[in-house]
Amino acid sequence: MVTNTEDNSEIRKREDLGLRESRRLERIFLYHRWLYVVAIILMALVYKDLPLTAIISLSVSLGLVNVFDWFIYRKIGSLQEQTMLSLGMLSVDGLVSWGLMLLFIRQPSAIVYAIFALVVIEGAVRFSLAGSLLTGLFFIIGLSGAWIYRVSVLGMNFDLAAYVFWVGLITLLSIMVGMSVREGRKQRAYAETLSNEKALFIERRRISNELHDTVLKSLQGLALEAHALGKIPENRESAVESRARYIEEVCNGMSQEIRGVVLELRESEGNKAQGLKPQMTEIVDTWGKGSKIPVDLIFKGEVPVLPLKLSHDIRRVVGEALANIQRHSGATRVDMEFTASGDSLELKISDNGHGFDFTPEDLYAFVGKGRLGLVSMKERVELAGGTFCLTSSGDGTTIYVYVPLGKSRRHMPEPL
Repeated sequence: MVTNTEDNSEIRKREDLGLRESRRLERIFLYHRWLYVVAIILMALVYKDLPLTAIISLSVSLGLVNVFDWFIYRKIGSLQEQTMLSLGMLSVDGLVSWGLMLLFIRQPSAIVYAIFALVVIEGAVRFSLAGSLLTGLFFIIGLSGAWIYRVSVLGMNFDLAAYVFWVGLITLLSIMVGMSVREGRKQRAYAETLSNEKALFIERRRISNELHDTVLKSLQGLALEAHALGKIPENRESAVESRARYIEEVCNGMSQEIRGVVLELRESEGNKAQGLKPQMTEIVDTWGKGSKIPVDLIFKGEVPVLPLKLSHDIRRVVGEALANIQRHSGATRVDMEFTASGDSLELKISDNGHGFDFTPEDLYAFVGKGRLGLVSMKERVELAGGTFCLTSSGDGTTIYVYVPLGKSRRHMPEPL
């Protein structure tokens, strides 16, 4: 039942997208059709021998059709109705084009038949290859009738070369334009599919990072405490009570973290942005009190107000970096520096610990060992459009983060 609901939702979504696209095309052709009215009037001024009554009738009829189209397409609510309207307007444009060409039926020149190329293009844009081929076939049949009329009724010579030329040109145009439009739509559909798959992949990685940064760490701590709890002698009730209280605190904290992750997953980019400076100050103060490691936090430049998602990612990167310093570095001091400009934000986190041997390839080697922290930080930064760089030696470890806030893109220095 859920699958059917999801399928129906996807079908409705595709229909809504198709309807919006068809409405946009209808609006474009509606504007262009007013240009046809102007063109008809200009032709009447240039060719004085054209029947004035026919010119006026054609112009007024096309104008009325355009007004009708303008009222109708704004009220249509389904893709099927819009398709019928598109078919009707394409037929009208084809008839108008033939009306113009019939006005020149007595002219020796056949250049006026080029007008129908516009109808072929319209058919291709509206209905892809099938539309262009059908309009091309409509032209060929009409041209054959016009040539027979010129020979049998008007007594004009039959110009086989001109007939072959226009049939071949319109046929070639129908095939080329129709195939180009069809291929363009296929490429766009393929690009949309890739975009959807990429969005899904990014979201899965983001959720993976969220779970690593919250639930996994808390569960690991609980496992260690439970293991230690089982080894406490029976006469050490105070130790048992202390451990149990700690486990309760961790569970409560983990519950709050999971609730926060769920809420952030539901939040949109349009929500109110958060201030970065007070967030970082709170994180650093809390971590410094717990780890007993002093942190020198410096802000340079006017710290910008960031979107929720970017602010959240920076918080996670800073939190992971500080957690790694506390667990692995043996550092006695941390320097953290934010440098803000109008179009970028840079972060530098340095410690005076013992460091570790590191190459860029080692980041993903850590994943196989169950150590996801550095990879999680790197992926968060890169998904935000930024650059992540890490250097480490016996004198300590330094993390560089660069995040563009506008259209600028710049690379951080390569790891030493």
